Amino acid sequence: MTTTNNLTQPNKIIFSSSNISKEEKIVQQRKYSLNEIESIRQARIRSLSHWPHLTPSIESMALAGWFSCNVNDRVICIYCNTICQEWTSNDNPAEVHARLAPQCTFVLTISSKDCLPKIINDAINEKFEPIHPAMAEISRRQATFSNATCIQNLPDINDLVDAGFFFSGISNAVTCFYCNGSLFKWNPNDNPVIEHARWFPNCIYGKHLCGDKLYDRIQVLKKKIAIGHKIRSDELSRLVAARLDLPVVERLRSKYSLVIIQRCFEDQLRIKNDDFTSDIDLSIACLILKKQIDQIKGCKDTIKTPVVQQEPLEKSIDTELGECFICLTEDKQLACMPCGHLCACVPCGYALHSCPICREKIQSFIRLNS
Repeated sequence: MTTTNNLTQPNKIIFSSSNISKEEKIVQQRKYSLNEIESIRQARIRSLSHWPHLTPSIESMALAGWFSCNVNDRVICIYCNTICQEWTSNDNPAEVHARLAPQCTFVLTISSKDCLPKIINDAINEKFEPIHPAMAEISRRQATFSNATCIQNLPDINDLVDAGFFFSGISNAVTCFYCNGSLFKWNPNDNPVIEHARWFPNCIYGKHLCGDKLYDRIQVLKKKIAIGHKIRSDELSRLVAARLDLPVVERLRSKYSLVIIQRCFEDQLRIKNDDFTSDIDLSIACLILKKQIDQIKGCKDTIKTPVVQQEPLEKSIDTELGECFICLTEDKQLACMPCGHLCACVPCGYALHSCPICREKIQSFIRLNS
């Protein structure tokens, strides 16, 4: 008996490490692919319409997958049921979501696409461009008030000057040297810094003068006042009762109790003073409320809070800022850009054209908050 060696042997397939990594990446992307429809994303943004903070912004919260729960700053992810509240300006919504729920489908999807929102310091792009550069000097703004003859009911002149205002020459109207915003009909008890930030929120000088915490409080209060009158309880009951006859309510009754649907209508009218934009918004609101009830179950320990890791660092920096190089009385608050030297308080810093330490031309400022 003879044997032959003409049997066909299978070809050897050699996988390179690069091929394996590519295949793994494709598998991972398929595994964590969340094809969220646009209407859900828009509903998430609308749910945050009365978000109480400027930082983190509505945009960053929505990009990170958070829906508003209509309870202060409480939010929820409908994909992993994580509930979080008590946000601060130091919190990165995407980082918090990834840390609290690393296996969340939404988190894994955006992570696989490498599109987690990044923290960006927009102050670097804020150019130093005052509308009235000649009035950037404190002494020149001060001089405009010494020649005024019709000034009545103004706050303290020094407070107005520090707030960036100079006398415009008409009645008791004053104008900001940086943004050109004018205010009049003053009351002696008015705070020029607060009024500046309230009426001209886009003025960089006014924002730097306040600092982030005070500026955010001013804008939040302004937003609450702008909401308008609150609906009376009897009127609210009547409006809710009328909406319980809508066809969408009958469809939602198969999933949610009437109490939940009614509560969602009440929150929408009471907090936002408006109807739901679409049936999807009402459906999402019912889902969020039911998830809260199921997750919390009377135990608030299930509600998580972002961990503020930068606070000790800020405190250590605050104690070492020192006095302004110019007036030698106020604390340093501004860092000159692009050199980065910390040298002056806000009023003195905005009167400078070059850094007093290295003489480099100032292009913008970064405000360090105390």
